[in-house]
Amino acid sequence: MLEIFKEPFVQTALLGGLITACLCAYLGVFVILKRIVFVGIALSQVAALGVALGLFVGVNPELTAFLLTLVGIILFWFPFTERNISREAFLGFTYAFCAATAIILIAKNPLAESRGLNLISGNLLYTSWADINILGMVSVLIVTLHALFFKEFIFVSFDRETALTCGLKANLLDFLLYLTIGIVISLSMKICGIVFVFASLVIPALTALVFVKRTPVIFAVSCLVAVLCVILGISFSYLWDLPSSPMIVVLYSLLFLLFWGVKLLITKK
Repeated sequence: MLEIFKEPFVQTALLGGLITACLCAYLGVFVILKRIVFVGIALSQVAALGVALGLFVGVNPELTAFLLTLVGIILFWFPFTERNISREAFLGFTYAFCAATAIILIAKNPLAESRGLNLISGNLLYTSWADINILGMVSVLIVTLHALFFKEFIFVSFDRETALTCGLKANLLDFLLYLTIGIVISLSMKICGIVFVFASLVIPALTALVFVKRTPVIFAVSCLVAVLCVILGISFSYLWDLPSSPMIVVLYSLLFLLFWGVKLLITKK
C-alpha cells in the first residue's frame, strides 16, 4: 500500500489534500464555535463561482475566486439589518445564485471541461506543484497571524460581548478571521471542490468536539482527524478507482458517526 505514495501525482495530491484539510480543520473549530456554518458553505460557493468565472474570461481562477470571496466576506461580515429578510435567508440566496451561475459558466466553457474541473467534488489528482507552493506560502501567513492573535480569536468566538467590554476590537478580529477562512476556501476550491472544502471546515471539528472539551486539544484532534482521513481516503480512492475528495468526505463522516455512536453508548451506560 505504501507503494502508492511513490507515484508523483499521488504525492502532490497527498500534499495538497493534507495542507488544505489541516487548514480547514483548524479554522473549522472557529466556524463551529461562532456558529457560522452557513457562512462557510456560502463562501465555498462564492469561491466556486470565482473559479468558474476566471476560467470563463481567461484570467487566473485563483485571483477571481479570491476577489469574489473577499466581496462575500465583506457582505457577511457587516451586521445584517434588514428586518424582513433573515441572515440565513440571504446566505441561502447567495448559495443558490452562485451555484447556478457557476454551473452555467462551466457548461459554456470547454476549457474548464478539458482540465477536468469539477467544482462539486474537485479532483486532487490534478494538484500541481504550483498549487502546493501557493498553499504552502498562504499556510505560513495564516499560521503566523493565528499564532499572534490566537487568544483574541478564541475570546471573540466564545464570548463576543465580553470581549467588547474588555476593549478588544471584536469587529476587526472577526474580519481577520473571516478573511483567513475566505483565503483558504478560495485557494482550495479549484483542486478540492466544494464538498471537500466545506466538509473539512465542519466535520473534523465536530468529531473533535464529541469527546474533547479543552480548546487546544480540540484544534489538535480536528487536524489529526483531517490528516488520517486524507491519507486513507487517497489510498482507498487509488486502490478502488474512486474520486479522492468524496472518499475523504465519506471517511470524515464515518469517523464522526463512530465517535458519536461510542459517546451515546457510554452515556447510556
